[in-house]
Amino acid sequence: MPEIEDCLRRVMAIRGALGARLIDHVSGTTVAAAGTPAESGHDIDAPGPVEVVRTAVGSAAFAPPARPGHLEDIVITASNGYHVLHFVVTPRDARLVLYVRLDRTVGNLAITQHSLRAIGRSLVSA
Repeated sequence: MPEIEDCLRRVMAIRGALGARLIDHVSGTTVAAAGTPAESGHDIDAPGPVEVVRTAVGSAAFAPPARPGHLEDIVITASNGYHVLHFVVTPRDARLVLYVRLDRTVGNLAITQHSLRAIGRSLVSA
């Protein structure tokens, strides 16, 4: 799908982006991926991001039952970079998640989160 390819191209254009995925967190499927995992030593298709999302979505502390799908972003700071997961809210649900791994030395979390919101909105409107 050209919209998804364009979406990932825009995510990878974010300064410091090392890899990106569009994930269906309900099924655990990677819809599309971009980046160079071999170069970074990080497997972009690893199940880690899906498990993080499932844990947060399944926890009343993060996603209260009265407001399911209220999660917007999950940010993880690790020695190997920043991991940002953005929930793409569609009219039907919030099962899609944009995931990007950023280089800590050049990535900017605020700009990345702002960019992911805009990219997510454009993906839904396409």
